[in-house]
Amino acid sequence: MDARGVGKVFGDDDDRVEALRGIDLQIEPGEFISLIGPSGCGKSTLLRLIGDLTAPTNGDLMVNGKPPPKARVDRDYGIVFQKATLLDWRTVARNVELPLEVMGIEARSERSRQMLELVQLAEFAGHYPWQLSGGMQQRVAIARALAFNPSLLLMDEPFGALDEMTRELMQQEVLRIWAETETTVVFVTHSIPEAVFLSTRVVVMSPRPGRISDIIVTGLDQPRDEDTREAHAFFDKVTEVREALRRQDRG
Repeated sequence: MDARGVGKVFGDDDDRVEALRGIDLQIEPGEFISLIGPSGCGKSTLLRLIGDLTAPTNGDLMVNGKPPPKARVDRDYGIVFQKATLLDWRTVARNVELPLEVMGIEARSERSRQMLELVQLAEFAGHYPWQLSGGMQQRVAIARALAFNPSLLLMDEPFGALDEMTRELMQQEVLRIWAETETTVVFVTHSIPEAVFLSTRVVVMSPRPGRISDIIVTGLDQPRDEDTREAHAFFDKVTEVREALRRQDRG
C-alpha cells in the first residue's frame, strides 16, 4: 500500500470537516501495521480509503499497485469490523462461505472448512453465530475475510468490544494467523499495548485533521506470547508510543 499526500474532506463549505491531511505512508507486503491516535483523528477513515469504502479528496493512493476500486474488484483485501456482523440464520460454515457465494467461487465448502481450521473453529461449523462467544464470532469474521485469500487484511478495532482476557487471546490468535498466511495487516486500535504487541510498526496519528506524526518500529521478537508482554523491550515501546501521543497534546 502506498499513500502520497492523501487527504479526505467530508461535507461542503457550510459543514466542511477535514478528516485527513497529507497522509504519506508506504506499507510493505507482510507487514503488520497498527494505526493509533485520539478519537476522531481519521484512523478508520484511512482504513476505509484503503478498502474503497470511501474515496480520497486529494492525493494518490495505491493498493498492491492499483487504485482501491481496482484492488476491490480483484479481491486484494478483506475487512473485519468491530462487530462480527454475522448472519444469525446462516451456520458458521455458511457465513464463511458468503463472500465466496457472492463472487461465484466454486468449492466453497472446502474453502470454508480450511478457514475454520485456520481459526481453530472447525468443530463449530454447524453452529449458529448466536451459539458462539464474542471472541469466537470475531474468529469467524476473520475466517470469512480471509476466505478468498486476500493479500491485505483491514481490521477496524475488531477486539474493542471484548473483555481484556479474551482480547489478549484474540491478539495471539491474529498473530498466529498472520504468521501462517503471510497476509499484510492494517489494524486500527485505541490501545497502546495492543498496537505494540501486534505490530511491526505503529503509525501514530495527530488530532483532526489526521496526519501521521510518528512511525515507531516495535522491533520485538517473533513469535510473541505472554512473555513478550512482561519484557522490558515491550514496556519501552509502549512508553515510546505513549510519549509520541503526549507530544501532540503539548502541541
